[in-house]
Amino acid sequence: MEAGRRCDGIAEGAPIRDHVFAGMRRTGGSPTVANFFVSYTSSDRDWAHWIAAELLAQGHVPHVHEWEIEAGGNVLGWMEQHHDAADHVLCVVSAEYLKAPYSTLERQAAIWRAAKERSDFVLFVVVKPCALPSLIEHFRRCELIGLPMDAASQRFREFMTARAAPPTVSFPGDSVVAHSNISINVPRFFMGRDDAMVEIEATLSSGGGRAAITTLRGMRGVGKTVLAAAYADKHRFDYRATWWIRAETVDTIRADLSALAWRLGWASPDAPQDEVLRITAERLRAEGEGILLIIDNALDRDSIAGFLPRGGAAHVLITSNAHAWKGGAEEVEIRLWPRDIGAEFLLRRTGRSDERDAALALSDALGGLPLALEMGAAYCEELGLSLAAYRARFDATPAEVMDDAEFAPADYHDRMTVAKTFSLAIDAAAERHPAAEPLLVAAALLPPEPIPLFLFEEGREKLADGLDTLLDSRGLERAVATLRRFGLVDREEIEDERDPAVRTDTIRVHRLIRMAARWRRDEPSSKAILHGLIAATAAVYPDDVYNDPNQWPRALRLDTIALGLLDVVDAPDSVGLSCAVLCNGVANYRHSTLGDYTAARALFERALAIREKVLGTEHRDTTISMNDLAGLLWAQGDLASARPLFERTLAIRETVGAKHPATATSLNNLAILLRAQGDVAAARPLFERALAIRESVLGAEHPLTAISLDNLAGLLRAQGDFAAARPLFERALAIQEKVLGAEHRDTAISINNLAGLLQAQGDLIAARPLYERALAIEEKVLGAEHPTTASSLSNLAVLLRAQGDLTAARPLCERALAIREKVLGGEHPATATSLNNLARILHAQRNLAAARPLYERALAICEKSLGAEHPTTTTIRANLASLG
Repeated sequence: MEAGRRCDGIAEGAPIRDHVFAGMRRTGGSPTVANFFVSYTSSDRDWAHWIAAELLAQGHVPHVHEWEIEAGGNVLGWMEQHHDAADHVLCVVSAEYLKAPYSTLERQAAIWRAAKERSDFVLFVVVKPCALPSLIEHFRRCELIGLPMDAASQRFREFMTARAAPPTVSFPGDSVVAHSNISINVPRFFMGRDDAMVEIEATLSSGGGRAAITTLRGMRGVGKTVLAAAYADKHRFDYRATWWIRAETVDTIRADLSALAWRLGWASPDAPQDEVLRITAERLRAEGEGILLIIDNALDRDSIAGFLPRGGAAHVLITSNAHAWKGGAEEVEIRLWPRDIGAEFLLRRTGRSDERDAALALSDALGGLPLALEMGAAYCEELGLSLAAYRARFDATPAEVMDDAEFAPADYHDRMTVAKTFSLAIDAAAERHPAAEPLLVAAALLPPEPIPLFLFEEGREKLADGLDTLLDSRGLERAVATLRRFGLVDREEIEDERDPAVRTDTIRVHRLIRMAARWRRDEPSSKAILHGLIAATAAVYPDDVYNDPNQWPRALRLDTIALGLLDVVDAPDSVGLSCAVLCNGVANYRHSTLGDYTAARALFERALAIREKVLGTEHRDTTISMNDLAGLLWAQGDLASARPLFERTLAIRETVGAKHPATATSLNNLAILLRAQGDVAAARPLFERALAIRESVLGAEHPLTAISLDNLAGLLRAQGDFAAARPLFERALAIQEKVLGAEHRDTAISINNLAGLLQAQGDLIAARPLYERALAIEEKVLGAEHPTTASSLSNLAVLLRAQGDLTAARPLCERALAIREKVLGGEHPATATSLNNLARILHAQRNLAAARPLYERALAICEKSLGAEHPTTTTIRANLASLG
């Protein structure tokens, strides 16, 4: 029962007793109040309770055994009593319901009574996809599958209201003859459009006595024409004339409007057509009430504007692939079928109720397009193929399957196939704008993701197929508008997941349209287009995702597209360097922003291999790839593999310039690695040299200078020289806050480093808010599962443990360990650190049995990756020994 709802003084949640509503009836033509026995199985409990609440809201009395039987009650006795006394039995139908023993007994008894006594005794409400038994297939039923709550409630109310007899009944001979020229047959398995039906009714009823115009908008083959025919059929007694107008050409529009005038006696068939159309327009304006015009397949608003009623009370329903209707009509967007609806259609249409998994897979493969699903079902039925066999045939030869006219629906535009439908639309778009077709082909060759329009706008000079010149000025905007006009692309703005204020304008292409577009090019042409797309994507990909979080939304929109391109392009010399640039860019984004080290490593390695082959081993860009790969290997804990790459990079850069900023970067990176290996003495002069170069060349307040300050201070802290380290940490933080801002990831690192020094000095009270601030920044900027976030979690947990707050420390340690195991892997030194930290908490809590295996696992990792004599390994070994 809905919160706050009351029924005739019965307290919410209290048992509903029979005598409260016994014998009550409503007057004035309203539906009769009735007692309903609600038959359901436990897996559909929520649906049954919701339906019962809807019955209560309509004034009926639902009997639900879980609402009325107290613990220990006689279930069978209750069932017999209320089943016999019910005015109706309402069955909540699902696959589970049809198999359950109690519900089967209830259902079969209700069907038997309906057959013997009252045909309306049993009602079926279908809540989940299932194959209905033949005994109930012919019963009128209410289907709520896949509907949102409001639409489900509306449909259920209509289902119940439709059961009541009309308040008055007229003699049939007095009724007005309803005129119709509709020849479109509504398919037997028309489904999945009830919410659209409700929306059409609402929009056409919104005219308030004036002409109401509604457009059914959607891509080709989505079922707009069938839906319009179904609406006309459902409301055939609500209009005195229901008239179909073919909008393909001006001549067909004029001919069909003239035929309406002749049928209604408004004009003589002998009158000139222009005069007939003038009279028709006047009569529609003066006496259009009760007339429904269906204008099918309108190219756009302008093509039919001169034929629309200019006032009056007629209803107009338009079907169109175009998108720009808001200025002249209410819009109802007809969407692709959801996966479950598409599968249910296939099962019913083919009668293959035992092939649900194959139906779901085929529904996915065909993208929920009703035209394609109908062709597939007809194909299976005619040839006796299983749905799985059809899917295999579609995967192997999609062009052949999608263009087989023998299985095209008879009522769909002269038996037009899926392939022909989209091919003609692409041809029409090409005639309207020269960039439309090559733009669609390029989009179709990209991975099936929302495509940011800035890729084509900013990277057009790299594109092939003539797009480098066709998309200049406003060419892109007009080409996209043309493709939308013919229902070939959808356009949408996508909000960034981190910052909803950042929105990216994108287009989407349905998978079957993608196929039709790709079939228009041979392999050499397609390869040239792909190479152009690689070059364009590399040209627009952000070049500094590590230091500029403002570039992350842009990188995110390109990430999957770039990976897909890199998967299908073999990087010949003509596009190799673009591939290397793109590999490096995506790898940096996945490394620094997503923490996806596995994917990043493969991309860095590929970029390095390409650059070594094309540019040589000593080239500046080659050293960039070496350095980036080494940094990734270091982050993964593979210090042995990272060190020679860092050393090689430094050697090449020193030959270019001993005081060059790039040389300082290599000095810094190699020093970090040496320190991680425990060679503090070798690391210190490298840190000092890197700092001197950066202060001299970049300035005292440059962010890279701050990084060198931080690193040197960290080494001094490791050597126990806290007094020398602290001013360096503080200076680094001041630079980062001033230059990068208070919430930059590098600012968080400096905060974290200063907190670590304060903790080492014993000032835990001052260190704690700094750790908490660093963690908050990283969770906001990097996300809750980034390795850097794990480091801050770990640091804060260690401090809390030192303060004696083991209860607060433990979940932080566990969370840090989970992140590191997931992102870095079970053998990473950072994972070992988290294992050790968690073990120390368990140790302090005297849970020695749980602590020991964590210490042992941490020690094994460190001995393998860092060596038996590394300080971290020694510390963990001592912790394990302390268990005794």
